[in-house]
Amino acid sequence: MDISKQIHNQSTWFTLTNDQNVSVIISDFGATVVAINTPDKDGNVANITLGFMHSHDYAQHHDFFGATVARVAGRLSGAQWNGHALDQNSGPNHIHGGDHPSISYSHWNLIKLIKTNNQIGVVLQYISIAGENGYPGRLSISAMFVLDQNNKFTVTYFGNTSEPTLFNPTTHIYLNLSGNVQKIINDHELQINADTIAETDASNMPTGNLLSVAKTPFDFRQPTNLGDALAKLPNGLDTPFKINTQTSTDPQLILQDPSSGRKLAIHTNSNSFVLFSTTGFEGDFLVDGTRHMTSQLGLAIEPQMLPDAPNHSGFGNIIITPGNPLIYQNSYTFN
Repeated sequence: MDISKQIHNQSTWFTLTNDQNVSVIISDFGATVVAINTPDKDGNVANITLGFMHSHDYAQHHDFFGATVARVAGRLSGAQWNGHALDQNSGPNHIHGGDHPSISYSHWNLIKLIKTNNQIGVVLQYISIAGENGYPGRLSISAMFVLDQNNKFTVTYFGNTSEPTLFNPTTHIYLNLSGNVQKIINDHELQINADTIAETDASNMPTGNLLSVAKTPFDFRQPTNLGDALAKLPNGLDTPFKINTQTSTDPQLILQDPSSGRKLAIHTNSNSFVLFSTTGFEGDFLVDGTRHMTSQLGLAIEPQMLPDAPNHSGFGNIIITPGNPLIYQNSYTFN
């Protein structure tokens, strides 16, 4: 197992490599997952995420490619909480923690490197000062990225605050298991342990209602061809799925690509996955230095507590207090 680092302009990229030919690249700019390299069924190693070859591209394109999103992922209606006016950066609402500054496009400090017989990792930290983007409290966020010998990659977020505030981070990874974006994601198969989705309005704001996925294109309780489902969804997926259980250690989401043979199992201690199929996302820029961004080139999987949780009963608690630090953990196992 090995940890190496490279300096890219003003950022540092850490490469974690295990003995199974799996590697993960982490940048201290936005605590970003730059790449995840895994073998296919024939042993050919390729990157299964969407990202960029150069660090300056991450600063230029604010579409959260692999970035840590904080303080709060997703949307907050009315851009306010508990009498505090938050950054309005999505019409009248607040999204992805605000952008004055965006934590996803800020420098994080290296706290330590981890290296044992079975694990390698890096811990980064960002201090969000009181009042940043309108949030109360000085919030310390530590992000720990660990790869083990069993091909499990774990992201853990630790939050500590000086006063009550909100904390609901995510890792905004766009996935494409074909490797090096050889194909779009239509041939992927998706399975989610979720009986309901959060209903959203025209602005993608949750209404507070949970809707059954039964007999809808959102039913992924059994392995389902993603292209078939997306053919029934003109706007694609930009959808919060409420996970049935957080107590089991079994994966709550499985994504696989029959052509490459790659399979990814994800487990989170949050209560939802927000899925974005990049349908309609066309861009005049190169992904991984290979091809232009195009519709359904990747599937963003964002483990988090349900969006707009403070405003809806049953959506979960994302309030962090000085006496109650919060820990969020997401694991990705590659096969």
